[in-house]
Amino acid sequence: MSLSRKTMKALAVGLLGLGFIPSAIAGPYVSTKVAAKGENSDYEKTEVEARIGYETKTGNLKPYIEIGPNWEMKDGEDDADFLKAIEVGTKIKLSDNLGSKVKAEFVFDDDGDVEWKYEAGLTYDL
Repeated sequence: MSLSRKTMKALAVGLLGLGFIPSAIAGPYVSTKVAAKGENSDYEKTEVEARIGYETKTGNLKPYIEIGPNWEMKDGEDDADFLKAIEVGTKIKLSDNLGSKVKAEFVFDDDGDVEWKYEAGLTYDL
């Protein structure tokens, strides 16, 4: 599966936009995540992410970008799949109690396939 021209343009504009945002607070970071997945009592796979990222703050926005490798080890397989990932997004402070987060993630394998995910969410502080 390949990314459409529209998706690639949107990603490129988003990445370029991060470079032109004047930063009040900015900084690089490193993050990791490990997850074991399954259904009922059956183990299916383990996923490992290691990412380097950069986050900045401008007004009510906290845009970020992360890149790095992912590994996926499926049950019954001896070798892990090596994947490459990029994630862009922003947290948005809508009011004192209401916030939002939007993100796009693209994970590439060695065969040229792309797994993509778009997420949006709201948080209300009580």
